[in-house]
Amino acid sequence: MRRGHRSGRRLARAGDVYMVALGVFIYGGIAIQAVRRLVARPPTGPAIHNLPVAQWLLLGCAVVALGLVVRGLLAFGPVVASGAFHFWLLATPLNRRGLLSRRFWWTAIAGTLLGALVGLGAAALLRADLPGKLISTAGGAALVLGAVALSVALQAKAKNGRAVSAALAVVGLLVLTMAVFVTPPLLDPPVAVVAAVVIPVYAIAHTYRALGTLTRSALATGAEMLSVTKAAMSWMDITMFAGIMTVRKWRGVGRVRSRSLGGTRYGAMLSADVRRLSRNRGRILAWAGLLLAPYAAVRVLPDLIVPAVQLVAATAAVSPLATGLRNVCRSPGLRRSLGGTDAGLRLVHLAVPAVLALVWTALTLPAASTVATVLAPVGAVAYTYRRATAPPVDYDWTAVDSPFGLVPPNMLRQLLRGPLLLVLLVGLQLNL
Repeated sequence: MRRGHRSGRRLARAGDVYMVALGVFIYGGIAIQAVRRLVARPPTGPAIHNLPVAQWLLLGCAVVALGLVVRGLLAFGPVVASGAFHFWLLATPLNRRGLLSRRFWWTAIAGTLLGALVGLGAAALLRADLPGKLISTAGGAALVLGAVALSVALQAKAKNGRAVSAALAVVGLLVLTMAVFVTPPLLDPPVAVVAAVVIPVYAIAHTYRALGTLTRSALATGAEMLSVTKAAMSWMDITMFAGIMTVRKWRGVGRVRSRSLGGTRYGAMLSADVRRLSRNRGRILAWAGLLLAPYAAVRVLPDLIVPAVQLVAATAAVSPLATGLRNVCRSPGLRRSLGGTDAGLRLVHLAVPAVLALVWTALTLPAASTVATVLAPVGAVAYTYRRATAPPVDYDWTAVDSPFGLVPPNMLRQLLRGPLLLVLLVGLQLNL
């Protein structure tokens, strides 16, 4: 019996390796063909052909990203103290700024390097020249450095940053709207670079003096998030992080008004899914803000890439709004309590994402009116369904030796459920 069991497991693992190899062959071939098509028809000069619009678009994206980074950093601290350090040292009359300075500067340096890498990657993707790469790298570094300074200042005042993040997001969306639908003047690069570098440096130096005002409760708020993030990264399961974020979100809401749901079983579920949208105002705002992505791509990118931008933006806009579908698919107990068939429960909770995908594509149709546009709502709904119906992560896998080191085929197959489909559809759009 043991010998038969082991042989069965070997066959299953061989099947996993075969499926992964087949998937790499298929998706790699599609990606290679898409890259060859891009190389065969390269745009003249840099990929950006409207520099003033591109500058204002980058400025708007930087303002929106600043609000998002500040909100994310405040979820973690960003200055965190836990364990013996929090219990013993912070309770003493020692200089708190001296105790926290090392953590503060390491956070600032790591954020600056990460922002510089992101800026350099964006410049390389857009095929900018050397001055453009330098400006993009300095801008990315300054953006994250300013976000660290602002978030530490808000942490010292015991603020959650929601108002600041919302204000920055609205201002950034207004700048993006102006850049897309109006022809703005060209920014003065030296003045912009000086402002982008001097202001964050001054802010981080000013914030350093406020480290002594951080309370023990403010320093301990991010310990829970930090531990959950480490566990999610160790187990390669993002649902751990998403779950704790959802708990903190509804804990911040505090109370809601209960209403009865009438009609049939599936009608009540659909009504509840629609009402859930009104409680996710931030995601609705993101859904509306991503409508600008295809129009911005038309202004600054080659026409060949616009349908791919539309598909990726539609997926990013629709997928976060499928909370009901994810809850139903990942909870067998919830499905048993709701009643009905599994297929019926999934279809009724897929209705809202499907309608939102169709509406989003219709609103962006003037920007990318090609045959490939049909793939945008299909790809968004297919990606959302694949990710929502993914089974729990199975850690019973065997690593396979490869030229890149040990590769776990079964783990990669589970992690790429959904993204591989999106890559396939993007490749089809580029080839169409």
